[in-house]
Amino acid sequence: MSKPQQFDNWPESIQPGFGPYRAVCERIVDGDTLYVFCDLGLSQYSYQSLRLEDVFAPELFSGTSREAGAEARDYLASICPPGTKLQMYTQKDASTFGRYVATLKMADGTVVNEAMRSWLEEKGYTGGTGA
Repeated sequence: MSKPQQFDNWPESIQPGFGPYRAVCERIVDGDTLYVFCDLGLSQYSYQSLRLEDVFAPELFSGTSREAGAEARDYLASICPPGTKLQMYTQKDASTFGRYVATLKMADGTVVNEAMRSWLEEKGYTGGTGA
């Protein structure tokens, strides 16, 4: 379905965030990107690529930090493996290739974004571009 014209040029001053939604982690792409299957409500479901909001992991597929990127991907997979049930809040971010950025919370209260930021800081992987 194409986007309804009624929502073209929506004023930023009343742009809502989206969520909370139920989501299940389906696949980890890298240290700050994953796919989820989400329940949007009203019997609507979607498979989406999300970027973790305010998480800037080393790149996995480009640059000189591929090993660091693989390590970040593996860490994200260790704390949020496929099948993990999540509470998801999203917002559109044009700077991330048309994806949505998300904050994800696990059933035990762990916020995935905070856990990743802490780990990246601890490892000295700060100042990455994250895309």
